[in-house]
Amino acid sequence: MEVNQTDVIAAIKRITERYKETVCTKFAAEAEQLAKVNAPWTDRTGDARKLIKGVVFEEPDAIGIRLLHRVEYGPALETKNSGKYAILRPTIESLRSEFFSVSKQALGVGQ
Repeated sequence: MEVNQTDVIAAIKRITERYKETVCTKFAAEAEQLAKVNAPWTDRTGDARKLIKGVVFEEPDAIGIRLLHRVEYGPALETKNSGKYAILRPTIESLRSEFFSVSKQALGVGQ
């Protein structure tokens, strides 16, 4: 049976889309919710907490999730005061092991 390059590319695209729609979407939403619940600062307007966003990204050589602040002062929350109010990296780090485990299972890697 001859394998057609077009068929292989189409199969990879289907797997990629399914992976983004299931694993990545789930973890982006989970990261967003965890960050909003666990943000260590005291709200003044509630905007910083409310506008945290988990998103799925795809680049030519990578697919994954990002957790973002959508307020102008978000980067300051992450870096000022020795990171006292940081929430993005701690949230991603808390999900890292599970994300990779689920990703490997979903993609059939290491089985």
